[in-house]
Amino acid sequence: MPTTANNPPLPSPPFYTHIPNINNLRLATHSLTTKDGLALRSNLLFRSAEVSKLDVEGWKKVKEIGVARVFDLRSRPEVDNGWAGIVGKHSSSKEEDVRPGWLQAMESAGVKRSWTPVFEESDYSPERLAERYSKYMEEDVRGFVEAYADILSNGGAAFGQILRYLAGRDGELEGSGQGALIHCTAGKDRTGIFFGILFDFLGVPRESIAQEYQLTELGLAHVREEVVGRLMTSQGFGKYMAAQASGSALSVEDIAKAVTAEKTGGAAEGSAIPPDILEKGRQAALRMVGARKESMLRSLNMLDERFGGAERYMREVCGLGDVELEGLRRNLLVSGVGA
Repeated sequence: MPTTANNPPLPSPPFYTHIPNINNLRLATHSLTTKDGLALRSNLLFRSAEVSKLDVEGWKKVKEIGVARVFDLRSRPEVDNGWAGIVGKHSSSKEEDVRPGWLQAMESAGVKRSWTPVFEESDYSPERLAERYSKYMEEDVRGFVEAYADILSNGGAAFGQILRYLAGRDGELEGSGQGALIHCTAGKDRTGIFFGILFDFLGVPRESIAQEYQLTELGLAHVREEVVGRLMTSQGFGKYMAAQASGSALSVEDIAKAVTAEKTGGAAEGSAIPPDILEKGRQAALRMVGARKESMLRSLNMLDERFGGAERYMREVCGLGDVELEGLRRNLLVSGVGA
């Protein structure tokens, strides 16, 4: 996704502003400390939005900041179709597939990739997309909390693979320049809750975790209008706004039908939407691309209530044991701020 020049420069650090064609790229651990005063190891944990627009020179710069391994949390439709995947659109031509170019560029720069999808392709059906729409459209942050609970329920295998890398079970982190870049499509939800549970496990205060999460508001500011525009023209949102106009409730089944029609090239239904309803739709779209502190704080409370906290989640859902958990603490926590 291209960026625009109508926004103020991003703060650097934590953002890496010298690398073009990638959004929301930042050092995830910048200025974070634990409740016990320990610092998080620098130049090891990075996060971003999708990476498919980087060329070889861009990947070389990513490697220079310390990234050796990329963990891709996206589903197959998102990988195949880039940002269009978030609204269920599929490219009709194999020539539009972005995978070969950026993967070749990544490999040429000496960066490895691990595909660790939270949701497999079968979980990215119209029904699943419809559930995402209905959750993120709510004005209250409980919609995000439910969406993040869904990610946690489905993300054990994906998150476990990343955590084992960070624990250095097989010696991957020996030496410098072995950082991990974790990303999804926007670098916001799946990526955000992953770092939420990791930082919570390490003892970072939850207010600090939520503040780091909220930095995504800045990281996506340059592309927010583009994403909102894409969502507003999707049939799922068309159904939502039509239901708002008529005063009726929009069911998950209704949204699923709209997403199915969009994926198969069906025509959109409906008539002109009143301006006030268009604005409601726009606000719903903005919520979908937002990253409010309260969403993360409430989600961490949900982590306690439903999963027994970060460590229990890592043990029971991700399958980590004592060796891996101790490895995470050993590799990620250091004495002294900025170490």
